[in-house]
Amino acid sequence: MAQVVRKKLDFPGVLLGQDVKAKRDPKDLNFIYLAVAASLAAMLIVFGFVWSRLMVVNAGYEISRANSARAALIEQNKRLKLEYVRLKSPERIERIAAEMGFDNPKSGQIIVLR
Repeated sequence: MAQVVRKKLDFPGVLLGQDVKAKRDPKDLNFIYLAVAASLAAMLIVFGFVWSRLMVVNAGYEISRANSARAALIEQNKRLKLEYVRLKSPERIERIAAEMGFDNPKSGQIIVLR
């Protein structure tokens, strides 16, 4: 890194007690390594933030799809319950039995089980 050099010149009162920085050695690559490491760390932080935001957005889309599927299933359940009630109605069963030739049982045909 840069080193502080104290020089005392022959001119009285000039640069007395002042710090003079020497030029950085061009062969010293610590600054470049530090800059690259800092850049990589910043990029990782940015990528992590972007990735987390994408995960939040994808989770929102999945929740929306699940809610839509749930609403469709609730609607289908309502239609199936209505069809179930319609199919098991006594009037419908009597009409189908009459079409097949069945009629109400006579008193001798009924057996009571205890």
